[in-house]
Amino acid sequence: MYQHLMIDSRAKIYQRNFQLYVDNGEIHHFPIEDIDTLMIANRESSITVSCLDALTANGSSVLICGANYMPEGILLPFGAYSRRLRMIKYQMGQAKPAMKQLWKRIVQRKIENQGRCLYLAGKKDNVSVLAGNVQSGDKGNVEAAAAARYFKTLFGENFVRHEMNIINSMLDYGYAVLRSSIARYLAGYGFEPCLGIHHHSETNAFNLADDLIEPFRPVVDLYVSRHTGMPEGELPKDIRQDLIGLLSTKILLGKECVRVNNAVESVVQGLARWYQDNGKLVELPQLLPLNCHTYE
Repeated sequence: MYQHLMIDSRAKIYQRNFQLYVDNGEIHHFPIEDIDTLMIANRESSITVSCLDALTANGSSVLICGANYMPEGILLPFGAYSRRLRMIKYQMGQAKPAMKQLWKRIVQRKIENQGRCLYLAGKKDNVSVLAGNVQSGDKGNVEAAAAARYFKTLFGENFVRHEMNIINSMLDYGYAVLRSSIARYLAGYGFEPCLGIHHHSETNAFNLADDLIEPFRPVVDLYVSRHTGMPEGELPKDIRQDLIGLLSTKILLGKECVRVNNAVESVVQGLARWYQDNGKLVELPQLLPLNCHTYE
């Protein structure tokens, strides 16, 4: 699967003979087996239950956007894994020291990728050095210290994360797409997404996705760093398409260059093996220069 489709105009979406049809005045069709992500960004569009059933059976993720074009909901393929209860038991049975060591590695790789992002963006890498300070469970909260330094260096001293501006809108959109991809694979491999490694909020249904997203975030950050001069307002369609297309850009996993989406699946597979035998390390991604793909 490799297609990331965004429905941005009013359309009727249905399936016939394992093909997804999009009728927006003109009829387009795509093999459902090729569809990785379907994002419905127009609130006047309609989609049949038969189509949703075919997409989830295929393991595709379906994202629904709100009035501001931001992803607000996701349909996940929970039926794809036949022994989900066994995986949940593995999740609940993990020893805290092992979980803290895993979180340490995730934070270290996130910080290393942030440093690589700064370098690729033509900025001074002033965060990678902090990776060596991360302790078990990141009890010193090095992640937050690195983030404070990182965002100021990448986007300027006046940048504040979560303020209402175009940079944060791009970041939030890109992170939401990544989060949905991770959630989709977690569901597909039988995980309960609310049971996190480090995140444990009772109000967050995707704690585990928010753990695994951390080393992937700099992929979005690097793209956004190249579009900092955009005027304020809603995200243009081409930017939203690019941010979805980041799922197909290349990232390094071990010694292989793979698409981000493939790396996400490999990390989830590695986590499943780790939960069953935590002597085996989970391979985490390393940032590469962007090789961005966009789709219709």
